[in-house]
Amino acid sequence: QFLAPPKDETIVCRCEEVTAGQIRDAAKRLGVTGPNQMKAFLRCGMGPCQGRLCGPTVVELIAETRGTTPAEIGYYRLRPPIKPVTLAELAALPQTEASVKAVVR
Repeated sequence: QFLAPPKDETIVCRCEEVTAGQIRDAAKRLGVTGPNQMKAFLRCGMGPCQGRLCGPTVVELIAETRGTTPAEIGYYRLRPPIKPVTLAELAALPQTEASVKAVVR
């Protein structure tokens, strides 16, 4: 279990600079029920880390505000790629002759 930041000024999502106060406020005023809704409203979890750093804390704050458990809140919907992929890694993937010809046209 993670500890929720005690102060509203604490930055929870460093990538998008979202504070604990903004998350608590959105959960109260907007009735946000989960991290995917929170992502849509505040962009937390949409930065380069894709919520890997802030996700557990965002869930904990929503649960705290709604008076429930993090397990009931759930986690971000994970989508591929599960981890960031560089352009160099994509370029190094094997290519079929058909895929090369499709681009050359």
